[in-house]
Amino acid sequence: MKIRLRILTILSLLLWGTYIQAQQDTFRLDNDSASVANSINVEVLKDGKSVRISWEPPRETGEIIVARSSSIIDNPEKCYISDSLGKFPSGVGNSVNQIYDYNLKPGTYYYAVILAHHVRKKDVKLAANRNYTTIPIVIENNPPPQTNNNYPPANTTNNFPPANTNQPPPEEQKYLSDNARVTDISVKREGQYLRISWEPYPKGIQGETIYTIYKSAEPMSSMSLMRKAEKLAEVSHPENSFLDQDLTKSQTLYYGVSVKQGLKEVLPLVQNQSFIRQFYVFEQDKRKPPKESDEVTNPQFAYDEMHVKDLKATSVDGGVRLDWKAPDRADENTIYSIYQAIKPLSGGVSTFLGGNVKKLGEVGHPDTNVMVRMKPYSGAIYFGVTVKRGDLEDFTLTLDESFVAIGSGPAGPSEDNSNNQTADNNEKPKNDSNNNNNGNQDQNNQNNQNNQQNNQNGQNDQRQPLIVEQEEPSNEEIDRVLKDTYWKNEYGEAVKQLAAYASSNDIDIRGKAKFFLGMSFYRKGEYNKALKFFVQKDTKNYNPERTEFWTKQCLARIGGGRR
Repeated sequence: MKIRLRILTILSLLLWGTYIQAQQDTFRLDNDSASVANSINVEVLKDGKSVRISWEPPRETGEIIVARSSSIIDNPEKCYISDSLGKFPSGVGNSVNQIYDYNLKPGTYYYAVILAHHVRKKDVKLAANRNYTTIPIVIENNPPPQTNNNYPPANTTNNFPPANTNQPPPEEQKYLSDNARVTDISVKREGQYLRISWEPYPKGIQGETIYTIYKSAEPMSSMSLMRKAEKLAEVSHPENSFLDQDLTKSQTLYYGVSVKQGLKEVLPLVQNQSFIRQFYVFEQDKRKPPKESDEVTNPQFAYDEMHVKDLKATSVDGGVRLDWKAPDRADENTIYSIYQAIKPLSGGVSTFLGGNVKKLGEVGHPDTNVMVRMKPYSGAIYFGVTVKRGDLEDFTLTLDESFVAIGSGPAGPSEDNSNNQTADNNEKPKNDSNNNNNGNQDQNNQNNQNNQQNNQNGQNDQRQPLIVEQEEPSNEEIDRVLKDTYWKNEYGEAVKQLAAYASSNDIDIRGKAKFFLGMSFYRKGEYNKALKFFVQKDTKNYNPERTEFWTKQCLARIGGGRR
């Protein structure tokens, strides 16, 4: 009897332990699956060159990334190097659970759907046929023929339109007119978010017509400006609104909605019809409303307290001298940041986020001049000075006030600016002798002003401005650019930001920049441009084996008729 009791006790303990372990495994599996999408499905459209990707969103909310690769994306490493089709909201209002991948080249494709924040944390979970595909999508070399010029075929049969005159006949439904646009676009605030609404395209077809929502810091009135716009999401007809929740600062925004059907997309190029301008204030701004060209700046300080005045640039031996007048109520906590760019700095925050602006250094009040040491440059260079108070910095700069140009730019310094340089920075009244306007005494007046400034500073010799060195870029700097652009599959932005490093005096930096410029163009499908970088000596010196491999890949693509 005792032996039987012991055996039963041992068996009970084993069964209990197994049950507890199973419960823990189930709980762990349930937590892991919360971040995994379900039922991913990829369907080839009738044109034979485009696909529709759909999925059931994961229980965990966030932004979804749709990845594409020529091999199965069955591990995180493959996921990180796959092509990204964009980020889309998931599990929130106006979440996206299907997108379209248009105009694919002949080949084999696999797709995956993963949450963006797990990609950043590098803890992506993958489950076959749930959030990544295992069945290849094959795009043939000869897709179904399409009619030229996107015009509908002639109606040679007795197929009459249906009774609803707003619906085109079936053979015309897949063709978009050049005037196919949404109308009456509007933006309405909902708490801290903005809802974009529009009147749908009258001839839109459910499941076929797609509305793409764009956001930009500039008007969408031309094709060149449209290239700067950010794609927010795609929604299917008859959906007619989208909630933008990615708003963290006060700014001027432009929203646009395009109409896409099949391979054709009609972009938002008509203001107040298919794109609209909106002032967004993150916190209530107590100052006056912004002007047409201004962005909303920080409400805690007045405009004149966050901007320098009368910025002047003077070309001198070895570089450029910058002088400015202090903002209102400047104190020892006021910091001036000096920036350099090859384009005007009038675009507000978006200009500084584009990767084309370089911060040269900072100086503290009461210093209001710096010397920038730099090599000769034939084109126009722009210099700007921002005001920083604590953690607040205002980037809305104005030409000839807080940013200037030297060289062949429109705001290059003249002789008058150079002659008035010290006078503009002199904060004390001039002596009576300095009020003499006789042209023969200009030089003496200038010397008197210089002496007066020297006396104010308690120095026997003329005070020299602080010196800001224009340093060569470091390897850490280019790695940061690659991390923010190339490794996030933002190849267009990578090309823009890496271009500045391709002319570095450091052969290693120069070679690395050219190599990844070639890789960026390759990923964009521009193989001829990529090849121009891979065949350069600097690129080969950087990494001979990888350069040779990608050179052959470019030649194979070009020889195969793929650009």
